[in-house]
Amino acid sequence: MKRVFAIEGKPVVLDVAEPELRPGEVLVKTAFSAVSSGTEMKIIYSSGHPDTLGDDTYPSLRIGQPPQLRKQTVDWGFPEPRGQLPGTASVGYSLAGTVVAVSKEVVDLQVGDRVACSGNQCAVHAELVGMPRNLVAKVPDSVPLDHAAFVTLGCIAMTGVRRTECQFGETVVVYGLGLLGQLSTQIARHAGLYVLGLDIDDRRVEQALQVGATRAINPLREDPVRAVLEMTDGFGADGVILAIATSSSDPLNTAFDLCRTRARVVGVGAFGMNITRARMYSREVTLVPSIAYGTGRYDTTYEEGGVDFNIGYGRWTENRQQVAFLRMLADGVVSLEGLAPTRVPIAQAPEGYALLHAPGRPPTVLFTYEPA
Repeated sequence: MKRVFAIEGKPVVLDVAEPELRPGEVLVKTAFSAVSSGTEMKIIYSSGHPDTLGDDTYPSLRIGQPPQLRKQTVDWGFPEPRGQLPGTASVGYSLAGTVVAVSKEVVDLQVGDRVACSGNQCAVHAELVGMPRNLVAKVPDSVPLDHAAFVTLGCIAMTGVRRTECQFGETVVVYGLGLLGQLSTQIARHAGLYVLGLDIDDRRVEQALQVGATRAINPLREDPVRAVLEMTDGFGADGVILAIATSSSDPLNTAFDLCRTRARVVGVGAFGMNITRARMYSREVTLVPSIAYGTGRYDTTYEEGGVDFNIGYGRWTENRQQVAFLRMLADGVVSLEGLAPTRVPIAQAPEGYALLHAPGRPPTVLFTYEPA
């Protein structure tokens, strides 16, 4: 089967063996997979440098990574995440397709079910994927598979909004209006929040307004601090989501300036972290990282082992987030219009990544696969 890898700084399509069905898993034939442009470009770049190869893969390719102080204390007999192909890095973690095989341990999915899948150790850009049950969600009948393929990206955006701890009626700034920023804007509005969108690309600013941002501006043209103070009776934002990719620390320090006292800045993207102390401390702002898409991420007992979190203690697990995002799509409260206008066959994946470097690049591309 065809699968995309990052090798020596480039995306490469290789023919590899199909994954075997393991305990607690289903095999899914991929129909569409969505590119997470920021994360995947970083992985591709890092694959060209021995000192960074594997930094963003799971399981990690890096030898000597510090282990957890304590792992599970009982051997449940579940498989570990599939290892990486030596010399390569995996890309892709969000797709949708059809179940073609089910292990005996899985009792609520069957062959023919339409599903959405997450996880960069399994939901890779490939024609067939082996998926642990807790990383798979049924797709509602009204949701097309090309939309369901955004499931992980939607969950990342949902987690970022949740991490602000904002409640309905409060104001959140979405700084960076690429793919994750556009999704975050819609989810925040659906949650009853007022949203100020910021981006230096005027096309993205306009798109954010079209999908419901209360206000959206280019911070190079308008003062974002003045804009947020006008929206909040002079108090400042209750939360800021940094959905950007830059080595500069200016956006982070600007985010502190946008906050009210004791607000939260949530880091979803990748950015410089040379903090100007006074700008953070003067308002007692909390900086929170957001690196995943729900409770259970990177926990092999949950993911590969299928051991769920009690809902009273882990309300928004990865799987429950998947279901929630797909429901938003079914209800029409999140629109994917214009977020992936370009479709690229999996065999031509390198051309798809090239489009994301080109002027006027789209928010992302979808890889397509031959039907069963």
